[in-house]
Amino acid sequence: MTLYYRDVRALIDPEQSDALPDGGLLQDVSVILTDAPCGQHTLRPAAIALLPCQARELAFELLALAEHADRMRPRR
Repeated sequence: MTLYYRDVRALIDPEQSDALPDGGLLQDVSVILTDAPCGQHTLRPAAIALLPCQARELAFELLALAEHADRMRPRR
């Protein structure tokens, strides 16, 4: 089943990080999907925390798919 959310945003939440043995931090990237209020049919927000490498891979895939989708539209 596919759910259709109205908005998506990505952010860095300082609380979503893991300490590394060398004293550094492994910072996660949060992706949050939200829906506009629409009575009983409003979807609850959904979120995922990604490692930087996962966020980069998702961003690359989204960009490639967006480029492909743009090429599929008829030209005027």
